[in-house]
Amino acid sequence: MKTEKSSLQRLTEACLPDSIFVCFEPFETDIKKDELDLLESQSGRLLIKKMSDLFLESDEIKIFTKKNEKPKAHCEGEEVSVSFSHTTDGVAGTVSKQFNVGCDIEHANRNVHSKLVDRMKHENELESFYEQTDAIRIWTLKEAALKMIGTGLRKPMNSVWISTKGENRFAVQFDDGKKAKICSFGHKDHWISVCYQPLHA
Repeated sequence: MKTEKSSLQRLTEACLPDSIFVCFEPFETDIKKDELDLLESQSGRLLIKKMSDLFLESDEIKIFTKKNEKPKAHCEGEEVSVSFSHTTDGVAGTVSKQFNVGCDIEHANRNVHSKLVDRMKHENELESFYEQTDAIRIWTLKEAALKMIGTGLRKPMNSVWISTKGENRFAVQFDDGKKAKICSFGHKDHWISVCYQPLHA
């Protein structure tokens, strides 16, 4: 994956605050599923470093990763929130100094079994939400939210309550009562969802 940082393009959406940066970088060749774990940390960290250099004007970002924990990052001594996610053909990343962020990406045509959809549902979610929204998009909404709070899928998807707030805009409430916003949009046959709340909320 040798892509010059200048070739990175910021993905902009009306529902994303200006201080949240999102990028997608394709892999040069499709990656097999059993190779994703090996690539995950490497490619995600590399993308975040490129984004820091390009958007935060600093190549001094330090990223610390621990198994089953959200990556932590500092840029010139300042806390920065980062998140990244993979498919077999690319990596998406998000960076912000003002917001705590969580990012998830999935192929738009990926099938989600009906039994899994049932396990995703929060008791307060409307049935119409599931009728009008692709199941894989709902998956990205929920996983982005769980990544933002640092648990990932160690916490069940039915512990977060998603509601629609407008085009590409969603809200999430966690089981502890805390709330956040989500921007979800299509990009090159993928769904990308970014969950965010003020960094020190």
